[in-house]
Amino acid sequence: MIRLQELLENPPLIHQEASGELASWQLSDEVLDYIDHHVREDLVTLETGTGISTILFAMKSSHHICINPDRQQVERIQAYCQQHRINTNKIEFIIDYSENVLPSLDIDHLDLVLIDGSHAFPLPFIDWYYTYQKLKVGGKMIVDDTQLWTGLVLKRFLILEPEWQYERNSPPRSAIFTKVGSCVEAKWHGQQPYVVQKSHLHVFNAKIQRFWQLLREKNFNRIGQLVNRQINLK
Repeated sequence: MIRLQELLENPPLIHQEASGELASWQLSDEVLDYIDHHVREDLVTLETGTGISTILFAMKSSHHICINPDRQQVERIQAYCQQHRINTNKIEFIIDYSENVLPSLDIDHLDLVLIDGSHAFPLPFIDWYYTYQKLKVGGKMIVDDTQLWTGLVLKRFLILEPEWQYERNSPPRSAIFTKVGSCVEAKWHGQQPYVVQKSHLHVFNAKIQRFWQLLREKNFNRIGQLVNRQINLK
């Protein structure tokens, strides 16, 4: 069986460009090396999207779930693996969109999740939301393409969440987190540090706009109530 370095030196052409030409899109070498060193055959892993990572999971023989709507990409991966005698029997390929699959996916106790499917809003957040509860404490969450706004926001959100430990940054594209705690009940926005941090200015601006609106309406009674509420909050 080939090793990771051989795979990187001669990567298969899996993805189709807008021009119709085939290309090899992949995780950074650093993240692929991380997977190579941390994934074992007894682990349960999941990824949204497909690529060289999928072949690597097959090489590591983990119980792997790969969710991708592009059947041709999957067929190219299967053909490459067959050509290089890489067993794909432990990979469950689900040909569908992750937002359709993940809400009802009947699996628990994941050891590693790779979010690398669609990067359009809000799909990385959906992928995270429907996998983080299924991930074991101590499990790994890899967020790819953090140079894009959706991936960057998810990365910054998780950095401030106490249930997650920011383990490794692979600039400029990926971030690796370890789940260090469970959150049994859904949080409201005030319990999410990133949301609170990013909302201060917007809340302040909204209060100013409301004040000027009431002032134009000469609604001094309502202005007094709002001022008293702010004083009491302090």
